[in-house]
Amino acid sequence: MSNLSYSFTDLSLDHQENRLRYISAASYGNDWKGILHAHDCTEIFYVTGGEGSFCTEEQTIPLHQDQLVVVNPRFRHTERSSAAQNMRYIVLGIDNLQFRFGKDAVLRPFEIFTVASHRGTVLPLLSVILEELRSKKPCYEEICQHYLSILLLMIRRITGREFTVSQPSSIPYECEKVRSYLDTHFREPLTLESLAALAHWDKFYFSHQFSRAYGISPINYLLEKRIEHSRYLLKTTDYSVTQIAEAAGFSSQNYFSQIFRKSTGMSPRQYRKNMAEKAKGKKESYENESAQSSED
Repeated sequence: MSNLSYSFTDLSLDHQENRLRYISAASYGNDWKGILHAHDCTEIFYVTGGEGSFCTEEQTIPLHQDQLVVVNPRFRHTERSSAAQNMRYIVLGIDNLQFRFGKDAVLRPFEIFTVASHRGTVLPLLSVILEELRSKKPCYEEICQHYLSILLLMIRRITGREFTVSQPSSIPYECEKVRSYLDTHFREPLTLESLAALAHWDKFYFSHQFSRAYGISPINYLLEKRIEHSRYLLKTTDYSVTQIAEAAGFSSQNYFSQIFRKSTGMSPRQYRKNMAEKAKGKKESYENESAQSSED
């Protein structure tokens, strides 16, 4: 494996900015054996030639020229090269950056984009950053930062995908992954064991880490999401309590009613009645105000 790597040392820029930590250009050889690893920074990985694969604990995804891989912090992964066509790539390490994808800003460990039609845009930007770090001419740090900002904007334009960039937290990626999963899958039959399996952790260790990160156990977080959804359904639909219990992911109406009362201090039916009375009161108040305004 051949490798050309440059990194910032005495960087004087604001530590809160998205900043370049390193950039490497490499070519895999048959002697390279990728080992699963994780970084505390985000990586942007661009395949400049050859073929290979992006590997996680669960997947092996083929890679080819002009694919761009965004890898969020603390996610275990590696890259492996095809024996027939050695993979060549440029990789950036970026501090104070985390990608969230889609309209709901979901945290996903990585995303892969094919940007072949934009090679003439992406590759020159990466080449300039490489050259600036190689030569270290005056103001090279600031110049690299500006090119990094342009690169991130171009990725947004080229991929056509909605994403936001944010400061990564100190919370373990595994906990963020499970919390993000719970936010969208809370209606499914989930257990502590199945959630721990998502994190590849022992269930006791996972429960401890999640509770320390968010101040609530994973099961109680799951119940809160279900109660939140059931409250919405009670206010906005005429579904029966049994239907709402099922729609929110509870195993039975009795269990739902027990947890709902513990959370809100009232039964689901009483909650629905209270919300209906409040809505009626607001409507009457609005109608009275409107009538008074008309008279004036």
